[in-house]
Amino acid sequence: MEVKEVANYLLNHCFLPSQADELRERHYFAVNHLEELRRIFKPLGYTVVYHAAPLKVIALVNEFEGNQARLNKYESILLLIFRLLYLQKREKLSMDGEHVTVTVREVQEEFQKLDLPRKLNQLTLEGAMRTLKGYNLARALDRLTDEDARIEIFPTVILALPDNVLKASRDETMEELNKYRKAGEEEEE
Repeated sequence: MEVKEVANYLLNHCFLPSQADELRERHYFAVNHLEELRRIFKPLGYTVVYHAAPLKVIALVNEFEGNQARLNKYESILLLIFRLLYLQKREKLSMDGEHVTVTVREVQEEFQKLDLPRKLNQLTLEGAMRTLKGYNLARALDRLTDEDARIEIFPTVILALPDNVLKASRDETMEELNKYRKAGEEEEE
């Protein structure tokens, strides 16, 4: 494995969690070559940050706001739900603490609490999961056709939506959710 291969991976995926078996070797290689990776990215305006235990994640952070991932409405909502479920499950976990899994049913329940006009269907969930997997935020462990299908949520959801960002955008999010609710009510009429 080469540093440029790991650098390219980080550039395309933003996060490198140790929890995914297929990424573990790449993760530890990056941990052992952090300074070299930092030298590569610094002139481009990026910082390579290593979050040690309990997260065990390497993150590529851009100093400029313009180069952030653009998620659609349902991807954003699911990311928020995954963050919430991750935090809830993480509190209860005492075993290994590294692998947080939820079921499609649990995701559906949280989604329904939002009382949005459109329900979360399988097609929307699968599309969102493809995007979130691309950023190493979550991945389906089973086919998403069943309510008992499992989804693994990586600790990167904490880093993708840090507390300071959530607090700053809470009011804006509530306004947007209210717009979606109102749009749904108008569609029903």
